[in-house]
Amino acid sequence: MKPIWTRSRANTSFQCGWGVRPIGSLGISGAQLSRQSLEAVGTLVAIAIERARAVEQLGANGSGEARRRLKSALLDSITHDFRTPLTSMKASVSSLLSGTNSDSAHSRELLTIIDEECDRLNHLIEEAGEMAKLEAGELTLDLAPVGVDEIIEAALAHCKSALSGRQVELRVSPNLPAVRADLERAKEALVQLIDNANLYSPGNQPVTITAELTGDTVTISVSDRGPGIDDFEQTMIFDKFYRGKDQRYLVRGTGMGLPIAKAIIAAQQGNMSVTSQLGHGSVFSFTLPVDRSPKDTR
Repeated sequence: MKPIWTRSRANTSFQCGWGVRPIGSLGISGAQLSRQSLEAVGTLVAIAIERARAVEQLGANGSGEARRRLKSALLDSITHDFRTPLTSMKASVSSLLSGTNSDSAHSRELLTIIDEECDRLNHLIEEAGEMAKLEAGELTLDLAPVGVDEIIEAALAHCKSALSGRQVELRVSPNLPAVRADLERAKEALVQLIDNANLYSPGNQPVTITAELTGDTVTISVSDRGPGIDDFEQTMIFDKFYRGKDQRYLVRGTGMGLPIAKAIIAAQQGNMSVTSQLGHGSVFSFTLPVDRSPKDTR
């Protein structure tokens, strides 16, 4: 994508689109931006528009062939997410190398952008690699008896920084049996649910984690008091690359987190599901089988 842009004394305006096909126009008034910054903004806007358009078409088309074509379009859109942090990093590095801005505070801000976008790029690569392994059936599990409290404690420790200032309520049934699971992978799935609850609900509302025995499985749930998910979207929420139509503009993401988490749980003979009500929040749950391995009596 190459934004087409022009400048006047009062403002900057440009069209953004893929190649030579404009898909929108954007006007910026006030401070004059560099060409690199304009290209970074144009790239972000075009990716958001194309992804939203593809997701809406995916919901409107029911045929298998149409869904396959649209998922391919979504994948193409997702790949451009790799370009977005690179564009921001390139703009920041170019500004630093130009030497025109000697303000140390501004230089530090540019270096912070580079650092954050590097982290984002690494996360995207990790998710893409994880998805590829799952689809190829190459996920390696270290199944063993694991305490449910171990999984929850490990996930909360991982999310400690993100949950700073957030009230977390734990409702874990006493004397739960051990489950047969891969501790690291089960933690990874729970972290995804906690992160989602944290991102998609108001900061003054609690996130609740529950665990209870349900027959031959233990069910772990994460509840939030966010905007909720309508019935139609609940059928698509675990699809690769799908992001909620009302939230995708507010929270950055690739739509790979929940599908990865569900596949990880399925590989451990569990199941992941969601229940939600608009205006009242969502509950994401997954099950893990109770450990039935023979006890060592030595």
